Amino acid sequence: MRFLLLAVPLMLAGCGSDEPADNASNVAAPAPRKGPMLGSVDLSAPVRASGTTPFWVLEVAPGRITFRESDKPGATLTDFYPVAPKVDADHAMFPTQTPEGVAVTITLSRAPCTAKGASAPDPLTAELKIGTRVRTGCARPTTIREIQDAPGNSTAGS
Repeated sequence: MRFLLLAVPLMLAGCGSDEPADNASNVAAPAPRKGPMLGSVDLSAPVRASGTTPFWVLEVAPGRITFRESDKPGATLTDFYPVAPKVDADHAMFPTQTPEGVAVTITLSRAPCTAKGASAPDPLTAELKIGTRVRTGCARPTTIREIQDAPGNSTAGS
């Protein structure tokens, strides 16, 4: 009788599938991870904001925020301290500063924005405050390559 009590669990342990439990063909690939979202825009990916009168461009990428206030070749880039955005349903705010310690607030809003002469609206509006100066414009997703190739960027052509 003891033999049967010991043999039955061993026989049952041998039952089952020959396939390994972690069969890769049956496991769905994990979805790509996204960072904080503002509408359809992934804020962990590069975003470019710009405006006119006067011209300005701001590029926010992982670990980097740069600002240029002229579209002339050789325009000076100012690096703001990179920060993570504070995001709610309709806004993303980047509270940062210039290297000289001047307060900077970048606010992206989930509202379509049409720049003068643009064929389609950008998905976000932008407001940039540097000290007491305020600039407004539009913002859209971009690529690191587009940032590197931008006129006035010291890494252009590399």
